[in-house]
Amino acid sequence: MKFGLYFYLIFGYLNLSYAQNAYVKGNCQTKETLYISIQNEIGVDMSKELSFNYTQNKYETVTLPIGEQPQLLYISASSKDKINFYQAIIFPNDTIEIYKNDEGFIEYLGKNKAEYMFLFNLEEMGLGIYNTPENKCKGCPKYYEELLEKRNKMLKKFSDSLSFRPQFNEFVKKYFYLKHIWGWLQLYSFVSKETKDYNLDKQYLDSLKSFKKYLSLAPIEIKKLYYISYANTLKTYNRFLTENDYKQAPPFEKQFESGIKNFDGYNRDLLLTRLLKDALKKNEVKPEHITKFLEICKTTEYIDYINDILKKRIKNTSDITDSSKVFYQNKNQFSWRDLIDKYKNKVTYIDFWASWCAPCRLEIENSRKIEKEYIKRGINFVYISIDDKYDSWINAKKQLNLQEKDNFLFSTISESTISKQLDLISIPRYIIIGKNGKIVNSDAPRPSDLKIKKEFDDILKQ
Repeated sequence: MKFGLYFYLIFGYLNLSYAQNAYVKGNCQTKETLYISIQNEIGVDMSKELSFNYTQNKYETVTLPIGEQPQLLYISASSKDKINFYQAIIFPNDTIEIYKNDEGFIEYLGKNKAEYMFLFNLEEMGLGIYNTPENKCKGCPKYYEELLEKRNKMLKKFSDSLSFRPQFNEFVKKYFYLKHIWGWLQLYSFVSKETKDYNLDKQYLDSLKSFKKYLSLAPIEIKKLYYISYANTLKTYNRFLTENDYKQAPPFEKQFESGIKNFDGYNRDLLLTRLLKDALKKNEVKPEHITKFLEICKTTEYIDYINDILKKRIKNTSDITDSSKVFYQNKNQFSWRDLIDKYKNKVTYIDFWASWCAPCRLEIENSRKIEKEYIKRGINFVYISIDDKYDSWINAKKQLNLQEKDNFLFSTISESTISKQLDLISIPRYIIIGKNGKIVNSDAPRPSDLKIKKEFDDILKQ
């Protein structure tokens, strides 16, 4: 295999609070650039880069904060005509040496050279993870069961003769297990309108109905160490459960509902996070999806991740240009400008909420408390519901003792230009309007956040 100018190391990211280091040494005869791409299960990229020059008998070293568990490294050599992939498994405190010889080939050196070379050798024997499915699906999942058995036999053969570490064997077995269920499912995932040669017979489709138990039996290490492959497995299987249609991916809404219905615990949290991440890029997410996710997700880092995406999307909009009359109060209709003029010459704190949003309702209780203090100082508190049902808004308004004069309904949010300008896909959401009618803060603190009082005080001093 020819080794080009760059090589990339891609490995799963673990919680750095428990970080331990492993080391990669690189030695070559020309100036090289080493790209290290650290990705977690939701594809967050935390890349590093190291350039080094060849010095005889001296290696440049890259430190990898891999955590307490071993990691799978994907090493790819980029060249003009093709890209070649190399793999190796590295443990905490290991040092793997990568050498580019005179002929342009990669060689693994170091204490555990035989282990580092194992996956590469497996690939050369046609048993590696990059094997593509056969053109016809008959015989599956038997095909992948046989592949799993062959891989495990080869692992035992190499381990017996080369004295692999027990922890290496255990890690590789779990890796093979994941690739077994992912490969089995990929035959469904790969099929599209362009791949007409595939024959998804009833036997294969029926086999997928029992697939869920393989996810339940998966060791926790699979879920934690092989993030991206495992997340993709969940997404593809959820697509099967949603519509059982391999020619066209179901709408996000259906996939999201299926994820809630068919999965629980860690699997559900990871699946919904990946679905939201993809759908946010396509602007397919509605506020109720975010609210539901925040309500049921128990994995803190996933909640933080989605909230971070939402915050980054919000633009510091100073003005709204749409003049549509989309806000309702009794029989009256208002545009954004009408609403701003209604509270002109005062600071306005706008609360976007909904009757079905539990956090919104809790925050309204906090809002009413600070409202008593700041309304006397010239700050208006305005509540805009995004309920699509009029009666739900009316009933919630009564339950929360909200005054009629400062309450509006925004029921056409999904079709409104204003919602797009504000990127209003997550509630509760707060916006501060200055005395001049311009937006001062398009993502203001919540009423329960102590920062809101300081922000009010600073604005009132101006």
